[in-house]
Amino acid sequence: MIATKATQTKVFNGFHPLSKVWIYTSNRFLTDEEVIEIEKQLVHFTKQWTAHDIALKGAGTVYNNQFIVLAVDESQANTSGCSIDKSVHFIKTIESQFNLQLFDRLTIYYQSNDELKSFHFNNLKEKIALNEISKSTQIFDTTITQLGVFENEFVKEAGKSWLTRFMK
Repeated sequence: MIATKATQTKVFNGFHPLSKVWIYTSNRFLTDEEVIEIEKQLVHFTKQWTAHDIALKGAGTVYNNQFIVLAVDESQANTSGCSIDKSVHFIKTIESQFNLQLFDRLTIYYQSNDELKSFHFNNLKEKIALNEISKSTQIFDTTITQLGVFENEFVKEAGKSWLTRFMK
């Protein structure tokens, strides 16, 4: 069953709604065992994550066995180029360890019945023409960069997302 609201996870409790969020999409469904291991590594990484030797309040989780979500609450300390580089290096390590692709920004994820499906952006017009994607299709908006928006609007109708400009 696909979770339809990102607030089902408690990992971000106490984080400011304007906290920065990065959403990494896996090219394949992660097994429950992989999710457990990745979440352990997320805890370890975020506990030692710093910006200019100042600890960051960070957390991460795997959502729907498909999305790795990393957040940092900047109300205590701001991220820096170096701290963001550390997170990218960490995600690339996860990518290598689990044989994943996590940096593809051209795959669109959507819900069809109770199934999570995806397609490449280049196939969007075809999916719309075949009525596989409509304004009411529930999509996962991986362009979100703020925690409060993620918690409330990660899953939304395509017609209320950036995809609306491609629909009639």
